[in-house]
Order: sequence, then C-alpha cells, then structure tokens
Amino acid sequence: MWMLVRQTLGRAFRETGQKLDRLGIVAEQHATKPRLIGDNPSIFDDHLSRHRHQFPLLKRGVPIVSPGAAYLAPCSTLIGSVRVGSGASIWYGAILRADKCENANHFKDLTNSDVWELDPDREEIHRYENTDLGGGIFIGEDSNVQDHCIITSRVGHSIIGKGVTIGHMAQIHSATVEDHCLIGMGSVLREHVTVETESFIAAGAVVEPGTRVASGELWVGQPARKLRDLTLEEKEKLHYQASEYVKVASVQMGVMDLGGNLPELPVESSLLETGLSDEGDDKVDEINEISNKKN
Repeated sequence: MWMLVRQTLGRAFRETGQKLDRLGIVAEQHATKPRLIGDNPSIFDDHLSRHRHQFPLLKRGVPIVSPGAAYLAPCSTLIGSVRVGSGASIWYGAILRADKCENANHFKDLTNSDVWELDPDREEIHRYENTDLGGGIFIGEDSNVQDHCIITSRVGHSIIGKGVTIGHMAQIHSATVEDHCLIGMGSVLREHVTVETESFIAAGAVVEPGTRVASGELWVGQPARKLRDLTLEEKEKLHYQASEYVKVASVQMGVMDLGGNLPELPVESSLLETGLSDEGDDKVDEINEISNKKN
C-alpha cells in the first residue's frame, strides 16, 4: 500500500512540476513574442515540449492516430506525416520519421474511415508522392512496430498493411509491406522494396532497393535471397503473432496513468501463472519470508 501511495504521489508531483514549467514557457511567449501561426492569438501550442512524442511539422504534416485503440508507447516518436491505424501499436524507442514530404497538407483530404484502408494503389495515397521529396508513413490496423524500430519515408511512402509484425530494431525505408507479414528483428528493407502478403523476412536480412518479395516467401541473408516458400502452418503463425501483440498493447494502455506501471497481481499469482508449480510455491514462501523480515 505504501509503495502505491509513494508512486502515485511522486508521479503526480513530478508531472505537475513539468506542467508548471511548460505553463511558464507559454506565459513568456505570450508576453514577449507575437503569435505568427494560426487564427486565435490566445492559443499556444507547445511544439517543442521535451515531453512530447508526436511532432507536428509546419511544412511536413501532422501525425494522426486512429480514434480506435491504437497504442503509442510513451517514448516512441512520430514525426511529420505519420498515420497509425486502429489496434496498431508503436513500441518503446521506435521512431517513425516522415519529415521529407513535399506538402504540409499531406493526406489532409483523407479524413474519413477509408484512410485506414491501406491499399498501396489508392490514388489519394500517391497524390503527393515525389521520389525526391519523400512521402508519408502509414501503419495499418492491428500491426505492431516493436522496440527501437526505425521507419522513414525519405524517397517515397512507407506503407505497412494490416496485421504486420515488425521485429525489434528493424528498419524500413520508403518500402511497402502488405498484410500479415513478419519483418524479423534487425532486418532492413531498403528503398522501394515491396513485401507481398504473408511473407517473412528473416532476422538480420537486408533486402536490396527495388526488390519485390512474392507472397508467402521466406527471405534470408545479406543481401536477402529467397530461401523457400512458407508452409500453411507458418502463414497461420504470422496472423497469430500480430493478434498477440494487440493483446499485449491493450494491457499497457494505461502505462502513463498515475500508478499505471505498478503490478496489479500479487506476487503469488504472477509467479504461479508462469508454471512454477510446486517449485513456485517454495519460491513464493521464500519471497514472502524475506519481505516480512524487511518489514
């Protein structure tokens, strides 16, 4: 109980101090500088807040997250024209950087639900694309971009379809990944790569610019080459992995709430659920005994 109170109060005081700090910045700006952007001079958008993880850019667009249950980890970073579909998750340390598009109104006309239907052939998606000035980043529904991934759109759009799993520290640069693919940990997709539906790029693989990976194939190596076709069981697992990440993301939705990072289950329950059985009982007793001595 004391840990819960201490954690909740500590976080409340810390975040209150941060808010007061930003309020001071706002007051100073109002007092000393004219507002040059926008219609209402009484509104101040703190674009340079050091606590922000969505970065709107004046000439490069604004990140938009679907009103559905998309999860953005607090230390993920979305820059410029980035779109995240419902049920998708952007994990800790991931960077989505779309800061080279040619127009601040990039995809502005995609305001209805069709914006989340990430068909690579949609005329609206390619309307503003320019191979010299870059494009935007689309993340389809129920896809996951795992820890420390980097996605850029320097020479064209990066389009991620539905139910895609992008493993830890993978890189995608102006490439297209269609539905229900798995991009392995540490792999790299270079410019204008297309990975078709239900394909698997193995961990550490580097797919050369302009390569097309056909549906249902496994590619490995540096540079990557086709190894074989995926089995039906392996294709089904691609769907399963994406759905499991949707569940994990739903558990972490409240991570930034006061006390949100405290364990909800007692030690006994969480340990026993890991399958420790009888050995787990002894371990729980040992932990409880140590805790009682400290108290």
